Parts: sequence; structure tokens; C-alpha cells
Amino acid sequence: MITVNYFGTLAEAAQSDSEALDLQAVSVAELVDLLDAKYGLRKFQFQVAVNRKIISKKQDIQLTASDEIALLPPFSGG
Repeated sequence: MITVNYFGTLAEAAQSDSEALDLQAVSVAELVDLLDAKYGLRKFQFQVAVNRKIISKKQDIQLTASDEIALLPPFSGG
């Protein structure tokens, strides 16, 4: 299972802080497309982290069942 963690407005759009997806042979770009079709996430600005490392949303990294994905909106603070 691939775990997807949502933060901020993305969690509101998904109506959940996280979910486990049973996906095989999916890339980061394909996952983002899937989640956009499901929740309409492309209208938000966000970054993607795979196993706590921020990467490009369009990067062609193949995900494995043990990967943890985080969708991170812009942060502010001081």
C-alpha cells in the first residue's frame, strides 16, 4: 500500500489527512493525475514529497508499496 498524506487545503479537498492506496507500478506523475481526477487537486499549489524528500510532481519516479507520499501546500511562518 502506498500511503498518501494530505496537509492544509489538500486535506480539506480530500476530506482526509491520509489514505492508503493499493497501486502497482505507478509513477509520481501518474499518482498526482489519479488524485487530481479524484479530488481536483491541481487547482491548488503544492509540492510532493516521497519518503520525506521533496521532488518534482512530474518526475518519473516509480513508487513501491512501502512509499509514503506527502502533498504539501505552501507554508508560511517565522
